[in-house]
Amino acid sequence: MLKLSGLQHFVAVCSTRNLTTAAQMLGVSQPALTQAIGKLERQLGVALFDRSTRPLSITACGETLLDYARTMERNSDDLVARLEAIKSGSGGVVRVGCGPDWIHEILPRAIARLQAAHPKIRISLTVALNDQLRARLDAGELDMFFASISDVYFGSAYETRIMLRERMEVIAHIDHPIHEGAPKTLEELAKQTWVLTGDETFGRQLVRHVFERANIQLPPPAVETNSVRALIHIVRRSPHLGFLSRTHINAYPDIDAVETVTEMPLREGGVTWRRDAPLLPAAEALLANVEYAIRHHEEPIATDQGAPTTLEGSPAGGSG
Repeated sequence: MLKLSGLQHFVAVCSTRNLTTAAQMLGVSQPALTQAIGKLERQLGVALFDRSTRPLSITACGETLLDYARTMERNSDDLVARLEAIKSGSGGVVRVGCGPDWIHEILPRAIARLQAAHPKIRISLTVALNDQLRARLDAGELDMFFASISDVYFGSAYETRIMLRERMEVIAHIDHPIHEGAPKTLEELAKQTWVLTGDETFGRQLVRHVFERANIQLPPPAVETNSVRALIHIVRRSPHLGFLSRTHINAYPDIDAVETVTEMPLREGGVTWRRDAPLLPAAEALLANVEYAIRHHEEPIATDQGAPTTLEGSPAGGSG
């Protein structure tokens, strides 16, 4: 790769068309400036100035190099501005992942508030299940992700913060006969057909644990999917049961929780990032706005006042 030296000297001569004036502007001797221009011309193998004229005139090759030098200067200024924005939290790209529960209300509200305060911050959003999100975090493709938090998934390599607790539920279509009569036992539920997420997902592990504690075998799912949306739509159009958080039930009026004798567990949802990759200010600002959205989840979205922009002053899913 060609490494050009003396571009600053070249631009100064172009702006003054005089070696003496350019040398004074740069604070160097005229012989040193002449030597720098000569070295640059030898590197490129072309003449940059017509030295027979007074003032100096720029050759066609010199004009091309001047355009390049000015582009480099603009790019350099832009780089400095972008780095400063990233350091201050007023700009940059936040690469965030989330489980399906978080995309209904919480993250859209948080992103709207953040970008109202900092329009130059861009968001790259990935929606997936926990195991996929952690793989992307480990690969350096995400800065952080919001999902269910479990000791099964996270160890000392990760920073986690619990942000909400929500009841998990067995779900079925509102017209499913499972809703009739008394609350259902686990034995009765085990006789039903199920649609569940993959074996390594948080929701699947949690529902399996509920049945295992009672020494009851959860039947293999009739449908296994890596998509919570697919799970929901299959439940809406089939006799299968599912296992999801209350957030999903609230979002779909044609599914409902099955009343059960055994109380279903709570899921702990929160944020996870790698301990060896601390969050930059823009990511911290998004995190603060997620906390704000959780505290004010019933309020309409507002983008003028009251939205936090940093972590200062802020308090420390089944499916994702």
